[in-house]
Amino acid sequence: MNANEHEKNIGKFIAQLRKEKKMTQKELANQLHITDKAVSKWERGLSCPDILLLNPIADILGVTTSELLNGQKNEQPSNEQISKDIKKNVDNALAYAEKSAHKKMISFQNILTLSFSLILLLSIIICCICDIALSGTFTWSLFPISSIIFAWFLFVPIIRYKTKGILGFLITFSLLIIPFLYVLSKIIGNNTLIMSIGTRISFFSILYLWGVYFLFKKLKTQKIRAISLSLLLIIPLNLVINQILAKILSEPMFDAWDMLSLGIILISAFTLLIIDYTKNKNT
Repeated sequence: MNANEHEKNIGKFIAQLRKEKKMTQKELANQLHITDKAVSKWERGLSCPDILLLNPIADILGVTTSELLNGQKNEQPSNEQISKDIKKNVDNALAYAEKSAHKKMISFQNILTLSFSLILLLSIIICCICDIALSGTFTWSLFPISSIIFAWFLFVPIIRYKTKGILGFLITFSLLIIPFLYVLSKIIGNNTLIMSIGTRISFFSILYLWGVYFLFKKLKTQKIRAISLSLLLIIPLNLVINQILAKILSEPMFDAWDMLSLGIILISAFTLLIIDYTKNKNT
Protein backbone atom coordinates (compact mmCIF):
# COMPACT_ATOMS: atom_id res chain seq x y z
CA MET A 1 0.00 0.00 0.00
CA ASN A 2 1.47 3.38 -0.96
CA ALA A 3 1.48 6.46 1.27
CA ASN A 4 -1.63 8.06 -0.31
CA GLU A 5 -3.70 4.87 0.00
CA HIS A 6 -2.59 4.49 3.62
CA GLU A 7 -3.62 8.09 4.31
CA LYS A 8 -7.02 7.54 2.68
CA ASN A 9 -7.50 4.33 4.72
CA ILE A 10 -6.89 6.20 7.97
CA GLY A 11 -9.25 8.98 6.85
CA LYS A 12 -12.06 6.53 5.99
CA PHE A 13 -11.56 4.74 9.30
CA ILE A 14 -11.80 8.02 11.24
CA ALA A 15 -14.99 8.93 9.34
CA GLN A 16 -16.48 5.46 10.03
CA LEU A 17 -15.73 5.58 13.76
CA ARG A 18 -16.96 9.17 14.06
CA LYS A 19 -20.28 8.27 12.43
CA GLU A 20 -20.64 5.17 14.64
CA LYS A 21 -20.36 7.46 17.66
CA LYS A 22 -22.87 9.85 16.04
CA MET A 23 -20.39 12.73 16.14
CA THR A 24 -20.14 15.56 13.64
CA GLN A 25 -16.82 16.69 12.25
CA LYS A 26 -17.18 19.88 14.29
CA GLU A 27 -17.75 17.95 17.54
CA LEU A 28 -14.65 15.83 16.95
CA ALA A 29 -12.65 18.92 16.02
CA ASN A 30 -13.76 20.74 19.19
CA GLN A 31 -12.55 17.88 21.38
CA LEU A 32 -9.17 17.96 19.62
CA HIS A 33 -9.01 21.79 19.68
CA ILE A 34 -8.64 22.03 15.90
CA THR A 35 -10.88 23.17 13.03
CA ASP A 36 -13.54 20.99 11.42
CA LYS A 37 -11.82 21.69 8.08
CA ALA A 38 -8.80 19.71 9.31
CA VAL A 39 -11.04 16.74 10.17
CA SER A 40 -12.71 17.01 6.76
CA LYS A 41 -9.29 16.88 5.06
CA TRP A 42 -8.32 13.74 7.02
CA GLU A 43 -11.53 11.96 6.09
CA ARG A 44 -11.11 12.84 2.41
CA GLY A 45 -7.51 11.59 2.45
CA LEU A 46 -6.10 15.05 1.62
CA SER A 47 -3.91 15.19 4.73
CA CYS A 48 -3.07 13.14 7.80
CA PRO A 49 -3.44 14.01 11.49
CA ASP A 50 -0.39 15.36 13.31
CA ILE A 51 1.46 12.54 15.07
CA LEU A 52 0.77 14.23 18.45
CA LEU A 53 -2.99 13.93 17.79
CA LEU A 54 -3.00 10.16 17.19
CA ASN A 55 -3.47 9.18 20.87
CA PRO A 56 -6.27 11.73 21.53
CA ILE A 57 -8.08 10.71 18.32
CA ALA A 58 -7.81 7.01 19.21
CA ASP A 59 -9.11 7.67 22.76
CA ILE A 60 -12.07 9.72 21.53
CA LEU A 61 -13.03 7.18 18.87
CA GLY A 62 -12.52 4.16 21.16
CA VAL A 63 -9.72 2.37 19.31
CA THR A 64 -6.01 1.83 19.85
CA THR A 65 -3.34 3.91 18.13
CA SER A 66 -2.17 0.86 16.20
CA GLU A 67 -5.73 0.25 14.94
CA LEU A 68 -5.92 3.90 13.89
CA LEU A 69 -2.62 3.60 12.00
CA ASN A 70 -3.76 0.36 10.35
CA GLY A 71 -7.08 1.88 9.35
CA GLN A 72 -9.07 -1.05 10.77
CA LYS A 73 -9.95 -2.80 14.02
CA ASN A 74 -7.85 -5.78 15.08
CA GLU A 75 -9.38 -9.25 15.25
CA GLN A 76 -8.39 -11.96 17.74
CA PRO A 77 -5.05 -13.04 16.24
CA SER A 78 -2.80 -16.07 16.59
CA ASN A 79 0.73 -15.71 18.05
CA GLU A 80 2.20 -15.64 14.54
CA GLN A 81 -0.31 -13.00 13.51
CA ILE A 82 0.55 -10.95 16.61
CA SER A 83 4.22 -10.88 15.57
CA LYS A 84 3.26 -9.81 12.06
CA ASP A 85 0.90 -7.14 13.42
CA ILE A 86 3.60 -5.77 15.74
CA LYS A 87 6.02 -5.47 12.84
CA LYS A 88 3.33 -3.90 10.68
CA ASN A 89 2.40 -1.43 13.44
CA VAL A 90 6.02 -0.41 13.95
CA ASP A 91 6.50 0.04 10.20
CA ASN A 92 3.28 2.06 9.96
CA ALA A 93 4.25 4.23 12.94
CA LEU A 94 7.72 4.93 11.52
CA ALA A 95 6.33 5.68 8.05
CA TYR A 96 3.66 7.91 9.55
CA ALA A 97 6.18 9.80 11.71
CA GLU A 98 8.48 10.29 8.72
CA LYS A 99 5.59 11.51 6.53
CA SER A 100 4.36 13.85 9.27
CA ALA A 101 7.85 15.32 9.76
CA HIS A 102 8.28 15.71 6.00
CA LYS A 103 4.97 17.56 5.71
CA LYS A 104 5.94 19.89 8.56
CA MET A 105 9.26 20.61 6.85
CA ILE A 106 7.51 21.36 3.54
CA SER A 107 5.04 23.61 5.36
CA PHE A 108 7.90 25.47 7.08
CA GLN A 109 9.75 25.89 3.77
CA ASN A 110 6.57 27.20 2.12
CA ILE A 111 6.10 29.75 4.92
CA LEU A 112 9.77 30.77 4.70
CA THR A 113 9.57 31.15 0.90
CA LEU A 114 6.37 33.18 1.16
CA SER A 115 7.84 35.40 3.91
CA PHE A 116 11.01 36.02 1.88
CA SER A 117 8.93 36.84 -1.21
CA LEU A 118 6.66 39.23 0.73
CA ILE A 119 9.65 41.05 2.25
CA LEU A 120 11.19 41.53 -1.20
CA LEU A 121 7.82 42.63 -2.64
CA LEU A 122 7.43 45.12 0.21
CA SER A 123 10.94 46.44 -0.54
CA ILE A 124 9.99 46.95 -4.20
CA ILE A 125 6.80 48.80 -3.23
CA ILE A 126 8.70 51.06 -0.80
CA CYS A 127 11.32 51.85 -3.49
CA CYS A 128 8.59 52.70 -6.00
CA ILE A 129 6.69 54.94 -3.55
CA CYS A 130 9.84 56.80 -2.47
CA ASP A 131 11.08 57.26 -6.03
CA ILE A 132 7.73 58.58 -7.34
CA ALA A 133 7.33 60.82 -4.27
CA LEU A 134 10.79 62.35 -4.73
CA SER A 135 11.17 62.51 -8.51
CA GLY A 136 7.68 61.96 -9.87
CA THR A 137 8.79 58.94 -11.95
CA PHE A 138 10.94 55.80 -11.84
CA THR A 139 14.62 56.75 -11.74
CA TRP A 140 17.00 55.34 -9.10
CA SER A 141 14.41 52.77 -7.92
CA LEU A 142 14.91 50.69 -11.07
CA PHE A 143 18.36 49.68 -9.81
CA PRO A 144 17.24 48.16 -6.44
CA ILE A 145 14.07 46.74 -8.03
CA SER A 146 16.04 44.80 -10.67
CA SER A 147 18.51 43.66 -7.99
CA ILE A 148 15.66 42.47 -5.72
CA ILE A 149 14.04 40.50 -8.56
CA PHE A 150 17.41 38.95 -9.41
CA ALA A 151 17.94 38.02 -5.73
CA TRP A 152 14.48 36.41 -5.59
CA PHE A 153 15.24 34.10 -8.53
CA LEU A 154 18.62 33.22 -6.99
CA PHE A 155 17.70 32.47 -3.39
CA VAL A 156 14.16 31.03 -3.57
CA PRO A 157 15.46 27.61 -4.79
CA ILE A 158 17.79 27.41 -1.77
CA ILE A 159 15.11 28.53 0.70
CA ARG A 160 12.51 26.20 -0.83
CA TYR A 161 14.66 23.10 -1.38
CA LYS A 162 17.67 23.70 0.94
CA THR A 163 20.79 21.83 -0.28
CA LYS A 164 18.91 20.47 -3.31
CA GLY A 165 18.23 24.06 -4.30
CA ILE A 166 21.93 24.82 -4.77
CA LEU A 167 21.77 23.37 -8.27
CA GLY A 168 18.80 25.64 -9.02
CA PHE A 169 20.78 28.61 -7.68
CA LEU A 170 23.73 27.81 -9.97
CA ILE A 171 21.56 27.32 -13.05
CA THR A 172 19.66 30.55 -12.34
CA PHE A 173 22.85 32.52 -11.71
CA SER A 174 24.49 31.15 -14.87
CA LEU A 175 21.47 32.02 -17.04
CA LEU A 176 20.47 35.38 -15.55
CA ILE A 177 23.70 37.14 -14.58
CA ILE A 178 24.46 38.48 -18.10
CA PRO A 179 20.85 39.68 -18.73
CA PHE A 180 20.93 41.26 -15.24
CA LEU A 181 24.16 43.12 -16.05
CA TYR A 182 22.67 44.24 -19.36
CA VAL A 183 19.59 45.64 -17.57
CA LEU A 184 21.85 47.46 -15.08
CA SER A 185 23.90 48.98 -17.88
CA LYS A 186 20.69 50.26 -19.52
CA ILE A 187 19.36 51.66 -16.23
CA ILE A 188 22.62 53.51 -15.55
CA GLY A 189 22.66 54.71 -19.16
CA ASN A 190 24.34 52.35 -21.62
CA ASN A 191 27.33 51.97 -19.33
CA THR A 192 29.65 49.75 -21.38
CA LEU A 193 32.03 49.37 -18.43
CA ILE A 194 29.47 47.21 -16.58
CA MET A 195 29.15 44.85 -19.53
CA SER A 196 32.85 44.72 -20.43
CA ILE A 197 34.01 44.06 -16.86
CA GLY A 198 30.89 42.30 -15.55
CA THR A 199 30.54 39.71 -18.31
CA ARG A 200 34.18 38.63 -18.08
CA ILE A 201 34.20 38.42 -14.29
CA SER A 202 30.81 36.65 -14.34
CA PHE A 203 32.08 34.04 -16.79
CA PHE A 204 35.03 33.05 -14.57
CA SER A 205 32.89 33.29 -11.41
CA ILE A 206 30.38 30.87 -12.95
CA LEU A 207 33.21 28.46 -13.78
CA TYR A 208 34.45 28.71 -10.19
CA LEU A 209 31.01 28.10 -8.66
CA TRP A 210 30.33 25.07 -10.85
CA GLY A 211 33.82 23.77 -10.03
CA VAL A 212 33.10 24.06 -6.31
CA TYR A 213 29.70 22.37 -6.79
CA PHE A 214 31.18 19.33 -8.55
CA LEU A 215 34.05 19.28 -6.05
CA PHE A 216 31.61 18.89 -3.15
CA LYS A 217 29.64 16.28 -5.13
CA LYS A 218 32.83 14.31 -5.69
CA LEU A 219 34.08 14.67 -2.11
CA LYS A 220 30.68 14.46 -0.38
CA THR A 221 32.16 12.43 2.50
CA GLN A 222 35.28 14.63 2.76
CA LYS A 223 33.89 18.09 3.47
CA ILE A 224 37.09 19.50 4.97
CA ARG A 225 39.12 18.57 1.89
CA ALA A 226 36.42 20.01 -0.39
CA ILE A 227 36.46 23.31 1.52
CA SER A 228 40.27 23.54 1.40
CA LEU A 229 40.37 22.85 -2.35
CA SER A 230 37.57 25.39 -2.90
CA LEU A 231 39.70 27.98 -1.10
CA LEU A 232 42.68 27.14 -3.29
CA LEU A 233 40.53 27.62 -6.41
CA ILE A 234 39.87 31.20 -5.27
CA ILE A 235 43.53 32.03 -6.00
CA PRO A 236 43.40 31.51 -9.82
CA LEU A 237 39.97 33.20 -9.85
CA ASN A 238 41.43 36.20 -8.01
CA LEU A 239 44.38 36.36 -10.41
CA VAL A 240 42.09 36.32 -13.46
CA ILE A 241 39.77 39.01 -12.02
CA ASN A 242 42.74 41.21 -11.11
CA GLN A 243 44.13 40.83 -14.61
CA ILE A 244 40.78 41.83 -16.15
CA LEU A 245 40.50 44.91 -13.91
CA ALA A 246 44.14 45.89 -14.48
CA LYS A 247 43.74 45.65 -18.26
CA ILE A 248 40.47 47.59 -18.51
CA LEU A 249 40.99 50.14 -15.73
CA SER A 250 44.78 50.49 -16.18
CA GLU A 251 45.44 49.79 -12.51
CA PRO A 252 48.17 47.69 -10.83
CA MET A 253 47.37 43.99 -10.86
CA PHE A 254 48.29 43.55 -7.17
CA ASP A 255 48.24 45.71 -4.08
CA ALA A 256 48.92 45.07 -0.41
CA TRP A 257 45.33 43.93 0.25
CA ASP A 258 45.52 41.36 -2.55
CA MET A 259 48.73 39.91 -1.17
CA LEU A 260 47.28 39.79 2.35
CA SER A 261 44.04 38.10 1.24
CA LEU A 262 45.90 35.53 -0.88
CA GLY A 263 48.19 34.78 2.07
CA ILE A 264 45.20 34.24 4.39
CA ILE A 265 43.53 31.95 1.81
CA LEU A 266 46.70 29.86 1.41
CA ILE A 267 47.21 29.51 5.17
CA SER A 268 43.53 28.57 5.69
CA ALA A 269 43.54 26.05 2.84
CA PHE A 270 46.74 24.29 3.93
CA THR A 271 45.58 24.26 7.57
CA LEU A 272 42.38 22.48 6.51
CA LEU A 273 44.37 20.03 4.37
CA ILE A 274 46.57 19.19 7.38
CA ILE A 275 43.46 18.72 9.56
CA ASP A 276 41.92 16.47 6.89
CA TYR A 277 45.15 14.43 6.56
CA THR A 278 45.43 14.03 10.35
CA LYS A 279 41.78 13.03 10.66
CA ASN A 280 42.07 10.37 7.91
CA LYS A 281 45.33 9.06 9.36
CA ASN A 282 43.78 8.59 12.81
CA THR A 283 40.80 6.73 11.36
